[in-house]
Amino acid sequence: MDYYFVTRLQDLMETERVFLNPRITLTSLALQVGTNRTYLSKYINEKLGQTFFDYVNSKRLAHATHLLETTNLTLEVVAERAGFNSLSTFRRCFMRQYKCSPTIYRRDYMRGGKMSSNHPIDDKK
Repeated sequence: MDYYFVTRLQDLMETERVFLNPRITLTSLALQVGTNRTYLSKYINEKLGQTFFDYVNSKRLAHATHLLETTNLTLEVVAERAGFNSLSTFRRCFMRQYKCSPTIYRRDYMRGGKMSSNHPIDDKK
């Protein structure tokens, strides 16, 4: 694997945080990395064990959990600032990853930072 390719991808995701762009595509990321979409897709699938969308959404969710833990922003603003196109997509991805709603995650974090995997779903807020 090309060292420049890997370090450029890491830099784009970790330092430049391109995942915050809700319109990011495999093609646009590949152009920024300096490769083609097929090669980037193969790398993400085979080396990182994820699809492009799962990879991007995992970065977005990590950013969203940070915002939930450190701010009082509304869920709509957290979703937007984390790069999600909609609140419903954010909630769906969050539930899939953390097995609870963002509201429950924030509530439990504020109560002591310990998360349980068995939460009732509370997406009213």
